[in-house]
Amino acid sequence: MEERVELPVFLGFSLMDGLYWAFYAAFAGFITTYMLAEGMTGSVLSLILAAFMLCAFAGAFFWGGLSDRLKSNRKVFLGEYALTVAVAALIYFMVGKNVMLAGILYPLFGFLAAPLGSKLDAWMLKNFDGSAAIYGRARAMGSLGYAVMALAGGNLITAFGYQVILISSLILAALVMVFAFVLKEKEDCTTVRRVKPSNPKELLKVKPYMFLLVILFFTGLSISPVNNLKIVLLQSVGGDVSVLGLDSFLGVAVQAVFIFVSGSLRRIPSRVRLFSMSFLVFLTMFCIIIASNPWMIIAGTVLNNVSYGLMLPTMREITEETVTGSLKNTAHAMTDAMYGSFSGVIALLYSGFLMDAYGAKSVAMLGAGIMCIPVLLSFVSMMKKKNENR
Repeated sequence: MEERVELPVFLGFSLMDGLYWAFYAAFAGFITTYMLAEGMTGSVLSLILAAFMLCAFAGAFFWGGLSDRLKSNRKVFLGEYALTVAVAALIYFMVGKNVMLAGILYPLFGFLAAPLGSKLDAWMLKNFDGSAAIYGRARAMGSLGYAVMALAGGNLITAFGYQVILISSLILAALVMVFAFVLKEKEDCTTVRRVKPSNPKELLKVKPYMFLLVILFFTGLSISPVNNLKIVLLQSVGGDVSVLGLDSFLGVAVQAVFIFVSGSLRRIPSRVRLFSMSFLVFLTMFCIIIASNPWMIIAGTVLNNVSYGLMLPTMREITEETVTGSLKNTAHAMTDAMYGSFSGVIALLYSGFLMDAYGAKSVAMLGAGIMCIPVLLSFVSMMKKKNENR
């Protein structure tokens, strides 16, 4: 451990990150499955998820920009998270009464909850003085928290019913709030020296950052239907909600390992990592296409999470190194939004109908074709850099 970060600070952020992602797994990981169980169709769910992603994209700009203006992640996180938990509870209660109304409310959860992960990451990076190694170790607890809750949640729901979603979410949310109140935030001296107000358009001038966004967009466009409609894919080959929990646990547990060692992986050039993570998602699509049982879907999930384990530290690293301090919160939120919500809006507009018309695996077939774009782009960039270094 580097001496500049005190052990209590490291442990505090590690535990808060683990609890936050466990909360996200408890609610977002299973609430759409609950909606399907209450009669919502796959095509309607895909439209609701598209609206969710659109609101998440808008939320990334709103909450990221607010953090930049207030020069604080902690203050915004506290208010945003309290609203998130309240909306989550409301959605849960509405599913059992009027599933369509619950679906209409779900995009509001996306506006509030989706940017929280990048905000928490930016908060940790600031307190860890931008250290990728320390950040990776702390962020790995987030993946581990998600994995454990995904496995436990799937089995608990099978045994006791969907009320597990509400109970576990509220307990975890209360613990997260305790840590968020206790942990402080370092002052950002770089924003004090800046005279001009932050303008997100400045990000368009940062070529390495814009190239990263292109890779993230096409990768997200490919993987979003698979991630958000995983239960449909699993059910098509004989799986159920308990298998969904196992799928999430195994995948995110592997992800945690790669995020944990991300400091060591920095010795691999970022362009090589961009190519590797793109190619792994392509292999994920291949596993789904040939799947005849849930274990092949799970194998694809593991490959995808290896990809994400490389992707998350890499996109944080590129953003920290290429974007000015006054725009870091917006830039971090933008990378998450480009991968998770902006591309997801487009993908989910057609994926539900594609599944209904041509079968669950059709989204993986299309995804494999889409992944050829980031694979080729990152390969050309990698080879170009290699030739320049000769």
